[in-house]
Amino acid sequence: MAPPIHMHFLILFVALICSSAAVLVQSQVPKNQTLQFINQGEFSDYIVEYDANHRLIRTENDTLFSTDTFFTYPFRLCFYNTTPDAYVLGMRAGIPRDEDLMRWVWDANRNDPVRENATLTFGRNGNLVLADVDGRIVWQTNTANKGVTGISLQPNGNLVLTDKNGRFVWQSFDFPVDTLLVGQSLKLNGGRKQLVSRTSDVDGRDGPYSIVIDKKGFTQYLKTAGKPLQYGGWGGEGFLNVSFEAVPEDQSITSYELTLAFGERQQPSTPARHLLQSRPVDNSRGIILKKVNYNATYSFFRLESDGNLKVFTYYTNTSYQKWDETYAFFGDDVRECGLPSKCGSFGFCDKRMCIACPSPKGLLGWSESCKPPAAPSCTNGGAGAKYYKIAGVQHFTSPYDEGQGPMKVTDCRDKCSKDCKCVGFFYREESSKCFPVPVLGTLIKDVNTSHVGYIKY
Repeated sequence: MAPPIHMHFLILFVALICSSAAVLVQSQVPKNQTLQFINQGEFSDYIVEYDANHRLIRTENDTLFSTDTFFTYPFRLCFYNTTPDAYVLGMRAGIPRDEDLMRWVWDANRNDPVRENATLTFGRNGNLVLADVDGRIVWQTNTANKGVTGISLQPNGNLVLTDKNGRFVWQSFDFPVDTLLVGQSLKLNGGRKQLVSRTSDVDGRDGPYSIVIDKKGFTQYLKTAGKPLQYGGWGGEGFLNVSFEAVPEDQSITSYELTLAFGERQQPSTPARHLLQSRPVDNSRGIILKKVNYNATYSFFRLESDGNLKVFTYYTNTSYQKWDETYAFFGDDVRECGLPSKCGSFGFCDKRMCIACPSPKGLLGWSESCKPPAAPSCTNGGAGAKYYKIAGVQHFTSPYDEGQGPMKVTDCRDKCSKDCKCVGFFYREESSKCFPVPVLGTLIKDVNTSHVGYIKY
């Protein structure tokens, strides 16, 4: 006699439960691959960026790195702090035996530091968790019960959680902060699409500068109280992703090209602006940032706290300054004055030099104390605003902004006076174009004296 139909469903249900339980057991992290590190003890003696104190994350079985690779590959996971009792889980780059300045190339909890005795745990459920001393979870990979069976730090600096087949379930390469390592990408869809600067060397929280994949291309912005201001980048339409690569020029691997490879869904309809050099890379367009005559495998591309974009490459053929600055976006006579922070909060720049501090009394000698004039009271429609004029000048946004108008200079002035956020305006007399701005920063000397600036005071 056949069993009742409900018994078939019961048997099937029990089988599914047993099968799921078996999969769950198989997906657990082996006990010898788990880790727990408490943020306490002596600091490392090695010199690191930002004048930070730091501790290497070590475990009894050194899950992340074997002893053999410790002195071979330059990346290590650490806790570091630049202010007392405020620690960031970060990635250090630099080979210890070289005893040169080491760099920070990734942060997990930049905007939410932890304290002494915080705990980093990788448990059998496959989740990597950073908890503060009071137990509050500050950061995690959200990979609990997702088939993770192992953790490792790859030779290229990618921290990965893998399943039993070695596939990546989670990787730090998907979560860049201000830095791209070789082979790392930003993605327009389904990933992180921007890098964000640090506030400063001391304060490691998110700063005002970013570089973003957007409809304009790969674009640098300065955050303001209003809309972000573009101050640099590479133009072009349809970018889906941007990868930082070190490409061997020949089979001898004695020379490399450090490039940005742009993945596109279509060819741009307008020429890209501000490109140093372009060439096809597979089905993408690549920008050659720098050619070097040595192995450039260990390099990184970073948005600095001052807003500049730089590439650093690990150079083995010297006994000091191993991380050599191999490229800077604002690194020549033409571009450097376009860096908003070049002359601090205010200054007049020409050929890399801060040459003057503009004032109602004229161009005075520049110093770090140079600052914009105090903003006037924003009452009565801005009727009390005054302006002083600077001839032969442009704002750092001018190369990327078409301006408003044409309009008369008096109308441009009125527009700025009525806007409490406007601190001055720039005007092109030949085209009658108006450029109101919410921040001044570095002003760029222009040989065209019909390009003028009016500073509100």
